[in-house]
Amino acid sequence: MSTTQTNKGDFLMSVEQSTVQDEVVRERDFYRVKLDEANARIKSLEFDNAELVKRDQDLTKRMSEVANKGTYRPNRRRH
Repeated sequence: MSTTQTNKGDFLMSVEQSTVQDEVVRERDFYRVKLDEANARIKSLEFDNAELVKRDQDLTKRMSEVANKGTYRPNRRRH
């Protein structure tokens, strides 16, 4: 083998490794973005859930107060 063939082989191997590394970096970045989006969505859903839990507690309390109060029936007097 001559040195020019070895240099070409080394260059091609270097280019192939660079291409593979670029693909790995691109894939890593893609999944990082997906993870960031998922984490943002989770945070939003946790906030929504906390609001719904609070609302449920308030409504449950109000419903029990209304249920324990009894029914209201106005007196109907006929003249």
